[in-house]
Amino acid sequence: MSGKPSMVVNVFRGRAMPAAPAAPGLYNGLLLYQCAVLGLAMCAIYTNAPIYLYTLHASVPPKYVYFLLVLLMAPCLLARRSLLPAYLLSPFALWAGALVVVNLIHLSTWSTGGEAGGTYLVDQAGQVRAALVLTRIQYIMIAVVLGFVVFVTPVRTWLYAAVVPMVLLPCAVLLDFAYPGMFYQLDIEGAVLGRAAAMFINPTMAGEALLHVFILGSAVIGLRYRGPLLLLTGAAVLVTFSRSSIIAWGILLIILIARGALPRSMAATTVVALVALALGLGSFESYLQSRDDFEGASSNILSRLDFFSNLSFEDDSSEERASVVKAGWELFLDNPVFGAGAGSTLFWSHRGSTHNQLLMLAAEYGLFGIGLWTWLLVILWRGRFFAERALQLAMVFLFAWMSMFTHQMLDADTYWLATFALVSTRAAWTAPGRALHARAQYGRARLTRPACCPADEDRPVLDRTRS
Repeated sequence: MSGKPSMVVNVFRGRAMPAAPAAPGLYNGLLLYQCAVLGLAMCAIYTNAPIYLYTLHASVPPKYVYFLLVLLMAPCLLARRSLLPAYLLSPFALWAGALVVVNLIHLSTWSTGGEAGGTYLVDQAGQVRAALVLTRIQYIMIAVVLGFVVFVTPVRTWLYAAVVPMVLLPCAVLLDFAYPGMFYQLDIEGAVLGRAAAMFINPTMAGEALLHVFILGSAVIGLRYRGPLLLLTGAAVLVTFSRSSIIAWGILLIILIARGALPRSMAATTVVALVALALGLGSFESYLQSRDDFEGASSNILSRLDFFSNLSFEDDSSEERASVVKAGWELFLDNPVFGAGAGSTLFWSHRGSTHNQLLMLAAEYGLFGIGLWTWLLVILWRGRFFAERALQLAMVFLFAWMSMFTHQMLDADTYWLATFALVSTRAAWTAPGRALHARAQYGRARLTRPACCPADEDRPVLDRTRS
């Protein structure tokens, strides 16, 4: 590194700014450490390693892994503490702070009775429910810490870590489909016989994570590699038999091709692949029915496949979703302003929660919850994490679409919170170690070259589109 002042990024203000004076060697060492920690966090969170390790060894609760990650990120907080006030005023930090405050208010004001908003709650003492809400707050705070490290890291070399799960996770899911029980015991809680999930155990979570890592990894790989990896991701998503993820994959394909983030030849390739899949669907169904290890599960899988041919909603999952959506809506109507209380939809008389993140926020937090969901959508839309606007739009779509089918974004599915912390960043980078492109607060493009970058490097391409 030259003797010029080192640079860090003020994402909130949309420009590069000098860091506190430091020796070049110390600055480069800290930058390398930040990238290593972010890469490790990416691999741990987007492969579900904390929960997976807990299923293998009950003596290692997931919180130990998350606390270890926070401990590893602590030096970054201390070294860059001068930028903490600016980060706390960034959009995601403000949103996360508001969510924490709302949860704390609910935690301190709910009664210990057996009802909330007119709905009977199983956990009358509120002890388990309080533990869940406190865990939710911890997840949010971990995401805030992760976001700060990203905020003060002026390169995106660490994003190459996303390529690891981008390649290995689809392979693991396909392997799990071929050899059920290879990653976990089939009788473990959350496992669904016949639906592949690899380390995620829950196939719906696996389908979502596959799409997350593909979009994140696409930020650092060439256009030529995205098509084959998207097809690999699609094959893995298919064997999760998660209808929401399968449809999301198809819509993401259209978005990325239309916006130039995938070669246009991918349209023809995908059509050929889908035609081949349709022609082989009968053989695939026969294959499922012939597998002894899928006994008792093939009917559920086939009913999911029937959805794409005749739009049938007669399977157990669809019926349960319709039931809890109705219950969640009624719970919101009972207390529309403040909601029934944090965690209430997880402790009612129904087997599952709302299966809808927007409805869960509305039922638990009322109009405040709807406001929080809308606020987050706007933050993601206005984010400038990706140099390519198409990838940013892909993440915005994924959040809005999956919000209609999952209620775990603030709880067990920690990759969602990690994605929120990353994608809400209002700065885009061209390539690792190269010039950065930061956007001013009102959409004006501004280019600043960090002192560590040689002057003769490739000229970056500016994205001048406005949200």
